[in-house]
Amino acid sequence: MKVRSLQLKHIGVFEDETISFPEKKDKDMAEIHILTGENGTGKTTILQALACALSTTNFDYSSISNDLLFTKRFRFENNKSLCIVSTSRGRIELQKNEDTLIPSGIDDYHLNEEKEDFGINKIPAFAYSGYRFVNSDLRTNIKEIPNYNPLVKALDFNKIYYENDYSINQWLANTISKRNNARNRNEKEKIKKFEENIKSLEFVIGEIINQDIEFVLNTENLNVMVLIKKTNKEFEFDVLPDGLRSLISWIGDLLMRIDNIKWKTDLLLSDKPIILLLDEIEVHLHPAWQRKVLPVVQKLFKNAQIFITTHSPFIVNSVDGAYIYELKLNESGYCKVKERTSSSTSKPIDEVLNEIYDIEISQMYGLPVEKEIENFHRIIEKAYKKDVSFDKKDLLKKAKRLALKSPELQNRVQFELRQLSRNLADDFSI
Repeated sequence: MKVRSLQLKHIGVFEDETISFPEKKDKDMAEIHILTGENGTGKTTILQALACALSTTNFDYSSISNDLLFTKRFRFENNKSLCIVSTSRGRIELQKNEDTLIPSGIDDYHLNEEKEDFGINKIPAFAYSGYRFVNSDLRTNIKEIPNYNPLVKALDFNKIYYENDYSINQWLANTISKRNNARNRNEKEKIKKFEENIKSLEFVIGEIINQDIEFVLNTENLNVMVLIKKTNKEFEFDVLPDGLRSLISWIGDLLMRIDNIKWKTDLLLSDKPIILLLDEIEVHLHPAWQRKVLPVVQKLFKNAQIFITTHSPFIVNSVDGAYIYELKLNESGYCKVKERTSSSTSKPIDEVLNEIYDIEISQMYGLPVEKEIENFHRIIEKAYKKDVSFDKKDLLKKAKRLALKSPELQNRVQFELRQLSRNLADDFSI
């Protein structure tokens, strides 16, 4: 199942907006939809609307937490408010009835259940925020939690672990212990199964941070440590950099939940169909890491549909063929989605900033230089218009001042002056 459109009516900054999500073109890569726009344009509202609707199929809609349904960003203004998510299998409609959201249309998801790939007959969807951190857990015990349901709270962006939940520490400790026991008994199939989960997490994190890591179990207190192979030093989660903790937090939780789903067929991790909602996961990440997150996730989860909000041009141009949606507020304060475009890794960052984030070239410098560039262009504009107030000496003075600031600015100034000289050869020469 894939989400194919979302309609939001009288919800947050959306008066009545329908967004279509087309199928991916590359069958060997995850389908990615990137939501961009200034703060307050409704990016997170879209993710929370999808999370709320998908919760009705992910688990039991009667158990959806009020925190998810009635967040300040995803708010139903009145009984006319409406949220409709159309998918490849049907549609989910959420309407407000007094203080309750009433879902309808979800029966479509329980038809032909034998065609589903997972034993629990639910749609596996997961949501994460980059603001969440994994912590050390000195009380970890190696034990099974028989009542654990991996889809409960799976669509909460900032998850909290409760008594009947595995924490990442608990899951890693269990998996490492099971793998070690299987090695001692030479149980090759079990070794392969447990090894895949650990190695997948180590691979993703290692690829993003460009360092080989290993998750190891401290046998004294059963706490999970991160071994940085470059330095051969072990670190508890609490002392890791925030960016690394954030990555381990959401990617580890995702792999943990996928591992605990009772899939009907034995699929490779890359073939398992999931829906992934990611809200500003670039937070705390260095630009070099931002560039690697989506390519690695896309490679690991080839059969996923991913919705991501971001303010980072490094995220936007890190993959080819992702769909980009730029959100803007109109004069009435309502959000309108601009025409959909596609991402391309061949575009330089300054072009992405200009096309997707509406940042002019002059705005890529500090404010003082930006003002000087604007003044320089204003004088050039006067020359083109043959304004009587045009002052050639003032233009050359400002051009020289800009050119001395950097080689890049020098090239730009020389280009502008050459263009001006060619176009106004009779009136202007350098």
